[in-house]
Amino acid sequence: MKTKTILVLLAAMSVGKTYAQKIDFNLPNKNDAQVLEPDFSGWAIGRQISDETSFLMSDNSSSIGILVESAPGLVGNAVNCNWWKDGCSKYSKLVSDGIYSVILDDQSNYTYSADQSMGLQFTIKGLPAGTHSITAYHNNTDGLTGEYPPIDVVVNGKTVQSGVAQTIRAQTEAQSGLSYATFTVNEGETVVVRYISKPESGKTYINNAVVVNALVFDRPNPLTTATTPYPENREFHADADNSSLVLTWTPAWTAKKHHLYVGTSETDLKKVAVLTDAQYKLSNVYSLDTYFWRVDEEDADGKIYEGDIWRFRPRKLAFPDAEGYGRFATGGRGGQVYHVTTLADNEEPGSFRYGITKLSGPRTIVFDVSGIIELKERLACADEYVTIACQTAPAHGICFSNNPFGVGPESIVRFMRLRKGAGHTSDGIGMAGCDNSILDHASISWTIDEGFSSRNGHNITLQRTMIAEALGIANHQNYGAGTNHGYAATIGGDIATFHHNLLAHNYGRNWSLGGGLDGAGSYAGRLDIFNNVVYNWGARATDGGAHEVNFVGNYYRMGIDTSQKYLLRAQFEGTGSGTQSYYISGNIRENYNGTKTADKEGDTYRYELSGGQDYNWNAWVSEPFFPSYAKIESAEEAFKSVCSDVGATMPFFDAHDQRIISETVNKTYTYIGSKSKIRGQIDSEADCGGYEVYPEESRADSYDTDKDGIPDWYEEIVGTNPNVPNNNDDPDRDGWTQLEDFLEFISHPYLLMAPGEHETIDAAKYFAGYVNSPSFTAVSNSGNVTAKVDGSKITVEAGSASGIASVKMKVTDAEGASYERLLNIAVGASSTGISIPTELSAVRIASYKVYSAEGKLVFENNDAGGELINNLPMGSVKPNAIYLLKAVDTDGNEHTAKILAN
Repeated sequence: MKTKTILVLLAAMSVGKTYAQKIDFNLPNKNDAQVLEPDFSGWAIGRQISDETSFLMSDNSSSIGILVESAPGLVGNAVNCNWWKDGCSKYSKLVSDGIYSVILDDQSNYTYSADQSMGLQFTIKGLPAGTHSITAYHNNTDGLTGEYPPIDVVVNGKTVQSGVAQTIRAQTEAQSGLSYATFTVNEGETVVVRYISKPESGKTYINNAVVVNALVFDRPNPLTTATTPYPENREFHADADNSSLVLTWTPAWTAKKHHLYVGTSETDLKKVAVLTDAQYKLSNVYSLDTYFWRVDEEDADGKIYEGDIWRFRPRKLAFPDAEGYGRFATGGRGGQVYHVTTLADNEEPGSFRYGITKLSGPRTIVFDVSGIIELKERLACADEYVTIACQTAPAHGICFSNNPFGVGPESIVRFMRLRKGAGHTSDGIGMAGCDNSILDHASISWTIDEGFSSRNGHNITLQRTMIAEALGIANHQNYGAGTNHGYAATIGGDIATFHHNLLAHNYGRNWSLGGGLDGAGSYAGRLDIFNNVVYNWGARATDGGAHEVNFVGNYYRMGIDTSQKYLLRAQFEGTGSGTQSYYISGNIRENYNGTKTADKEGDTYRYELSGGQDYNWNAWVSEPFFPSYAKIESAEEAFKSVCSDVGATMPFFDAHDQRIISETVNKTYTYIGSKSKIRGQIDSEADCGGYEVYPEESRADSYDTDKDGIPDWYEEIVGTNPNVPNNNDDPDRDGWTQLEDFLEFISHPYLLMAPGEHETIDAAKYFAGYVNSPSFTAVSNSGNVTAKVDGSKITVEAGSASGIASVKMKVTDAEGASYERLLNIAVGASSTGISIPTELSAVRIASYKVYSAEGKLVFENNDAGGELINNLPMGSVKPNAIYLLKAVDTDGNEHTAKILAN
């Protein structure tokens, strides 16, 4: 026997009464996400003689001790937990695993009796004096044909319930076998509860096993309470898009009336209605609130049975352009703000690793530094509700190197750049095991295993991401010398969206479909793959397999060394049961000679059999398996829009990514693999010149005085107090916080302008995929900002008032293809400080000039009077911009340095 103590929070039924305890029996060595029912305390039990656990009350005043064992006096000498893996994954974690009484031999093998009763015994100590109840669920996890004997419930030697049916693989608690008993406890009394199988004469059973999936103390009988709520309990993406939803539930069979309580706090529920129908329309629903609700059922005698408290939160797009099945990722919305202030990779405050591994709770990570963060080892975010906003970095932004990063569940990651580099074997960015997450506008390159992976993800999106130049012959640790493993991505998930991504110069896995198997050994994975661009792949384009795949409107452009023509090879490998099928529509293969081939079985796609696969279904279907929840373009249109808007474009679109775009658009290459000799596909980052310079810049403290993630200049323009954190405010109640509004502003190209100022940009660089006689338009959404177009040049003029505006830039080419992008405008922006190099801080200045990064003179002062540089004006410099300072000191020495406007 082993003894352990579990600290749990015990929810009071009501003031002055006993506590309610909910226990879920689980298979050991499994993580909670696999087996533990939310709001329950887990008790993992292996194959052993007995187990004992103490559950502490929430006030720590006392504890309940429980010993579980095979019922003495009956067949059986040990206990064992078993599970229905597929049930835990797809249906109910509560009733898909459970504890059994078993007959254990000296080799630790177990069996059940086929001719004698078996039982489980729970010895309970520490229950407060008074009347208690105990609910147990009895749902067998083995999928055998037949039935198990009914159960008697015996409390302190007295049979209190007989003939309780045991179910087999019921999918919900409401369908599961259930027992319910009440009993009275005296002060200090020990209670013994036995669940005993009672085989009936003349019946044949699978065996005489007894299972208990869960125990619930001191709650009403589930048969007298409401069940199966909609939205489901803990549904944090409820559809209340119209600010309302209809609450429904399954009433108890005894119920005549339903007393509905609703609130935004678990401890402050208010009665909103007494109903005769089991539904209620809830209005004025707000996506930043979590709603708690309860239905108390009233029977014909007027007796009321208190229900469980359920909770839900309305869904909200992660950001306005979020699409696909990860579009409702919550990220750090409503949580704390963490500032990355150092490029060092350690677990000290200020480092990125600290923000990922040492903090807890919802959070948004912003960057006050730019440069390369060399990850010393793999870094993965285990927490849910995290936003990583790489667009907040100054100067040329952040580049991660050397090791991979793993996105967490319920996360929003945008504009992340990771260039792994040669050396040890590892991948790039992953979303494996993620639920409800989105990775947007990332850039991944120079990986050795593969650039991206997402096996076993649920409701995820990868969009507008560039995966390029996976290293080919790079000494992969699992393969022999000379093996080319320049692989882009292995993707899985249910349902997982992959759209408007660019895969360029990767030898293979463009994509590899890794649907895997479910808990029953059947082919799994549902993948929505549309409007992606693949350029200059090598020996493998898209292959592998998943249960259901939409493959729509993708553009594959063959490169000079592309060696196989199939865009999709559905590989049926005999590894599982079930089917793998594909909806294929509107894909294009552009051949190297410029001709185009549409979808054609045997030419652009085919299926392949191996591993003894029994092929007895149709691989190709005529309708999509599921909706895409996105705007789907034609393959030709997707090629142009992807090449215009992909990768880590903010805060700075680096030279590497600009080169990849140029090579994709112009069907060229620049570099050759030093070992493979494949054109366009490199074997080390040294083959293409290595890492470019990412200037190491740091923001001044005055950039964001209140450290709410929103810079002072933005707060001054929108009228909020830069000295008081307001990151979680939502004055317009659109469901996006003030911080999210700012993050969205800097997620698009933007201008910071003084009132009355005008500025001209070249729109062509924002539409690089449109090369056939493009024409441009620009429309402002504000009367305070005007936009005029001359060819590809757009001139924006700010009015006299401060404020936030945007200009919708649109391109249309000679073929009628068009695309729109936003140009955001902040009128009234001014610098809140200048970061001056330390070596200049004590220099006395006689004269100086300030130049923009483009070499334009923006300010000069020929009579500085020997002042320190920090005390001198810099003119109309713009926040978040780098300038060149040329100064002459009072001794006639010349100084040149970069400065950062904060």
